[in-house]
Amino acid sequence: MLDSLLEKDEFVAGTAGEGLDEPRHSNICLGFETQEKQILDLYESGQMPHALIFSGPKGIGKSTFAYRVARFFLKNGLKDNDSDQGGLFGEALPSEPLASLDVSKNEPTFTQVAAGGHSDLLTIERQIDTKKGARKANLDVETARKVAPFLRMTASNGGWRLVVIDDADTMNRNAQNALLKILEEPPKNTLLILITHRLGAMIPTIRSRCRTINCQPLNNDHMKTLLGKVAGSTLSNDEESMILSMSSGQIRKAIDLYEQGGLEILTELLSVCGSWPQFPWVTIHQMADNVGRAGQDSAYKAFEQSFLWLAETITLAKAKNIISLDKPLNSGVFASMMAHYSLEQWLNICENLKQHFDQARVSNLDKRQAVLRAFAHLSA
Repeated sequence: MLDSLLEKDEFVAGTAGEGLDEPRHSNICLGFETQEKQILDLYESGQMPHALIFSGPKGIGKSTFAYRVARFFLKNGLKDNDSDQGGLFGEALPSEPLASLDVSKNEPTFTQVAAGGHSDLLTIERQIDTKKGARKANLDVETARKVAPFLRMTASNGGWRLVVIDDADTMNRNAQNALLKILEEPPKNTLLILITHRLGAMIPTIRSRCRTINCQPLNNDHMKTLLGKVAGSTLSNDEESMILSMSSGQIRKAIDLYEQGGLEILTELLSVCGSWPQFPWVTIHQMADNVGRAGQDSAYKAFEQSFLWLAETITLAKAKNIISLDKPLNSGVFASMMAHYSLEQWLNICENLKQHFDQARVSNLDKRQAVLRAFAHLSA
């Protein structure tokens, strides 16, 4: 059954790629051409706002783009509209417009930003919870209060001072209110960049004082390029397609799936579902033990993502009246599964699964039970 589900093309094991740098170290930023032109147009016209919101799905490269923007402003300084050499009647001559935001890795500005040592750039991120060994869920008000004093200081090179706030949508109301004063009376030549995955989580008074730049999921060509830098030639065409399909244009999710065993989990899930409507519960219990035991957080996360992707993909196909599903769901069992439930029932299944996994996370439900109960939602 599994062989028929995943008909692999001829594939010889390859070598991994060189990897992708972290956002502040990266000079590769794909899929932001439209947003880059917006920034350049604002800069060249002298109409740069004091605050920007980069809004879009998580894991598409918004932080990488934010550091790209920051390096550009720190290197190029203020837009000079008062040239010493004027025209025939003393008017300012137009300067040559800049073609991109790119700053070479050899530039001191790039090195300083990468090292976190540029005196005119402040980065705000969620702090590490030392007890849990992970980032805190929220940005607190004490962290947000660092922004105003920093921006009110004079730039060391007479240019711009910038603040980049990652996961800005995790700020509570007090933290967001702490930013309002500086947004209402911003110092000259300052730029605040708020990176958010949920624009609606930002209070209206902040949104109204910022220019929102919407960022979209990456297209398949960009995803393949970036994933290839991590996976190299180690993926078959079918494996690459599976990762791209599950990732929905989010390169961080694609890399996580590749590095944390997501393909293996998805393959096992599809094999189990190949027996629908009579699920092999002995096998499912073994799967639950494997991904649900202590220390297997990555495996459980991959299971959750895979299960939701399966249900959402079939539901979307049902809504579009698609009869034949693409790989790896091109087996007849998934067509039968799709036909068995109405569109309303599939929508309920998706919603119930989301609530199930959310509740398991919030209530700290035993992960093995969470796996078992997930399959119950697909029982005929």
